[in-house]
Amino acid sequence: MSQLNDLAQPYTRFGVEPYTPTIGAVVHGLDLREPLDAQAQEELRQALARHEVLFLRDQHITPEQQIAFTRAFGDVAEVKAFFPRLASHPEIEIVESTPERRYSASNWHADITWREQPPLGTSLYAQVVPAHGGDTLWASLTAAYARLPADFQAYLETLTAVHTWEISGWTEYLLRKDASGEELREARAKYPPVEHPVVRTHPVTGKKILYVNSTFTSHIKGLPRAQSDALLTQLFDLPKVPEVQARLRWQEGTLAVWDNRSTQHYAVGDYFPQHRKLHRITITTEQTF
Repeated sequence: MSQLNDLAQPYTRFGVEPYTPTIGAVVHGLDLREPLDAQAQEELRQALARHEVLFLRDQHITPEQQIAFTRAFGDVAEVKAFFPRLASHPEIEIVESTPERRYSASNWHADITWREQPPLGTSLYAQVVPAHGGDTLWASLTAAYARLPADFQAYLETLTAVHTWEISGWTEYLLRKDASGEELREARAKYPPVEHPVVRTHPVTGKKILYVNSTFTSHIKGLPRAQSDALLTQLFDLPKVPEVQARLRWQEGTLAVWDNRSTQHYAVGDYFPQHRKLHRITITTEQTF
């Protein structure tokens, strides 16, 4: 795969405005109601790898058009069953909070790192947004790693972490859903814990990424539990630094797409009981790294 520095610049199909000095960019000049040609798709992939999260405002698109846009970055597939889906388009999950059913992922995480091949990224399209609140934050784990001392970086590169969905609250959810425990046993058999290096290399940019998150990383392999917990607590705090973050205030018609390999995200749960509804598509690939 080509390294990002080898790819041609600047962009020819749209404009790119950095959102912060560290992470994020606003894409101008694209109407996603129109098909994207091969050059536009390649440039979007370049922009995503470079900026890690892209924002497109004022996009009034159908589910088919969101799917077509998302396919520019990889495959789309049904990879989760926690959220309801559009009946006509099962690739799209409905992420919704209402006064009757509150939902917010108010924790720093990358998606589904408990899989051997986690998702490449996600596209999220705003359908209904609260008048105030409901922002989403992203943190660059590329920048978080780069801020560490060189000797600490070198130590982290020797380590392997264990990731599991069982520390995320899914165990309790499955037991509430099926008190017999059968669904939990099936999930454990289907999705056992996996191991990932604590530091990974992005396949496009070639940059190092800190690859642990508080939602799914349970421990560091080979370390005593107390030492593992202390180290992970230190690493879990790194995305919380504003200098590595971008914070988006949603508007109806805003579409965000992010690189799940190099970022973590946090959905701020400060808007209840207001209504918030977004359409989410997960981007998959046979080989994440």
